[in-house]
Amino acid sequence: MTQITGKATIRVDGTELRTAPGATLDTGGEKREPKVGAGKVWGFSEDTQAPEVTCKVYHTADTSLKKLGAITSATLSFECDTGAKFVLREAFVTEPPKLDAKDGTVELKFSAISCDEA
Repeated sequence: MTQITGKATIRVDGTELRTAPGATLDTGGEKREPKVGAGKVWGFSEDTQAPEVTCKVYHTADTSLKKLGAITSATLSFECDTGAKFVLREAFVTEPPKLDAKDGTVELKFSAISCDEA
């Protein structure tokens, strides 16, 4: 039976993050918008979208929010439990890390120059 992705392992410069379930990957690329008029679709325009990864990592005594927020020019790998692997080059954190004391997680949002299937 075919396995469907249910988990992801995320590494930044080879170091595995303690990720909680629910990480997402947007591979980026071209976003297309239909162009309409006179009751017809005439075509589309394109706009380039950057790749993005969002995840929550568990916060422990040795988790540095400052170091997480300072990530730039990193190699980020997103590996699915199905074996599919994606590599984001020159990845960087896009927003300051947000600590949720209720569930003990830190929300991280990354973007990058490119995303390739490995």
